[in-house]
Amino acid sequence: NVGESYLRAYHKEYNLDYTIFRLFNTYGDGQSQDFVMSRFVKAALANEPLYVYGEGDQTRTFCHISDNVDTCVKVFRENLQHNDVINIGTNDEIQIVDLAKMVISITRSDSKIIHLPPLEEGDMKRRCPDNSKMKTVLGRDMMPLHEGIQLVVEAYKKSTHVRD
Repeated sequence: NVGESYLRAYHKEYNLDYTIFRLFNTYGDGQSQDFVMSRFVKAALANEPLYVYGEGDQTRTFCHISDNVDTCVKVFRENLQHNDVINIGTNDEIQIVDLAKMVISITRSDSKIIHLPPLEEGDMKRRCPDNSKMKTVLGRDMMPLHEGIQLVVEAYKKSTHVRD
């Protein structure tokens, strides 16, 4: 928020144009192992448990890196979205427990879902951006989650030499 305020102030004071990209749960090949998608895929491919906090009914959206990059590059190359915010993400919500089930299904894993106590500091129940500007800029359908997960699985198998 502070960074966005600085950009708006500099625009007002110095006429400096800006575009603010707000990224929402980007996933894809090479993602850090600290994120839920990477953790779920890695565990499922090893037939290890997938851990979900609480009931797993919190919802998130997941944007494949290709949609993220294509949108950002198009904004840059075509000089779009000046002095505005654009949310980079999908608006297709999925419960975390259903994401775990989807990953298990796609990987054909024997993994089980283990429910942990809810996070002590709490967990956001819902996170879903208004991505109407992104859809307009992108000008094509976004990658469906199951296809993106399959790409992540294939990339992970190649990088770790895991076989079917």
